[in-house]
Amino acid sequence: MKNIIEKAESLFKGRINKFGYDPYGLIKHVGEMERWAAFLCRRYPKADREIVMLGVWLHDLGHYPLPSKIDHAIRSEKMAKKFLKDNNYPVKKIKMALHCVRAHRCNDVCPETLEARIVACADSASHMTDDMYFDIARTDRKLENPALRFSGKIERDFRDISVFPEVKKLLTPLYLSWKSLIAAYVNVINKL
Repeated sequence: MKNIIEKAESLFKGRINKFGYDPYGLIKHVGEMERWAAFLCRRYPKADREIVMLGVWLHDLGHYPLPSKIDHAIRSEKMAKKFLKDNNYPVKKIKMALHCVRAHRCNDVCPETLEARIVACADSASHMTDDMYFDIARTDRKLENPALRFSGKIERDFRDISVFPEVKKLLTPLYLSWKSLIAAYVNVINKL
């Protein structure tokens, strides 16, 4: 019998399979995010690892189907709530998991618990250790200023990893390298 985290992983992957493809590369992203979440859970053993991992697997449920004018964090929270209730997950833990899902973007809801801070940090850190920024730069090169979206995204991610100083210190060289790489890429593309 699958545990709740395995069920959440199956739900997430099943939604992408049902959609038919993964234009945002979320399967790769969540795998990378899971590594960061595990790293932070080892460093902060007081965190409820089950809640963190549920946050990892449920935080991006709302990306598909496309397009939507509703923030994916709001859609993900609604889908995660149904999933957790359908699996008779304890009410108190549902609230904790949903907070991780809803607050992962540090946008209109900020992470207030250790678990939610871990999920938000792991999400942002995974962007830096994956190729997402390059995907943004390639996709947005048709825009007048293709580096603009990248710049806003990497700065938000750097802000969100800063909640854990050891992660910020670890990723600062990569953050600076991404900024340099994308600037060079945009410079070349603008000449074509």
